[in-house]
Amino acid sequence: MRRASDGHEALVGRVVERFLERHPAFAANPLGDWQELVGEKMARYCQPLSLKKKVLTVKVHDSVWKYHLELLKTLLLAKINKGRPEPLVEKMVIRIGELSAASPPLKSALPKPGKVGSVKVRRLPRKKAPARPLTPEEKDLLKSLSDPDLRATATRLLKRLPLEQEGEA
Repeated sequence: MRRASDGHEALVGRVVERFLERHPAFAANPLGDWQELVGEKMARYCQPLSLKKKVLTVKVHDSVWKYHLELLKTLLLAKINKGRPEPLVEKMVIRIGELSAASPPLKSALPKPGKVGSVKVRRLPRKKAPARPLTPEEKDLLKSLSDPDLRATATRLLKRLPLEQEGEA
């Protein structure tokens, strides 16, 4: 026996599907598979970061990949917007930075339901290697340096280097 609400649920489902087709920014992955869009090799060196107001921000590994993506920008925009009633991306901004191991989820301009505002993440300070006292040989070497800047730099470096153990070769 079929419930009366089954027909309503199917109708609502179809309406939502059509809405998402017309407004892909609401979809979980509006661009589609990034690796499929740019190719396997390029996907290893660039990742989409955000899509806000039809501006796609992409992070790349280094300046070489930024240049490569700049050359392909027009083709990539055409590929992303192909078959859409209105363009999803009109501009692409490319930034150099560290890539995460896994592809991060694309950040949309729309806030997640029930999650408004931003969360600040505190970065932990870097821990320096402990300084050690200089050996008499190292002190003699430093005294032989005539340039004071070179002497100061060499002192800092030598204090951070671990002493070799007698048992090591």
